[in-house]
Amino acid sequence: MLNPQGLSEVRAMLAADGYELDAHEEFERVVVTIGATPDACADCLSPPDVMRAILAKTLAVPADSIDLRYPSTPGT
Repeated sequence: MLNPQGLSEVRAMLAADGYELDAHEEFERVVVTIGATPDACADCLSPPDVMRAILAKTLAVPADSIDLRYPSTPGT
């Protein structure tokens, strides 16, 4: 089960830079999709490996169980 407080914290952190986050569990996996709003800061999004480590800690799940989906082009 995802840590709801951690999920809220990550959502707030990403929203400050113009990103949206959806996270849900699918069987043994955690699917995290990050979407860019028109105001997204292209240089503010951490590389996928760094973001996966942040998510693992804040959501209280193993990093290797996270399927991370990034926006194709920030700001679009």
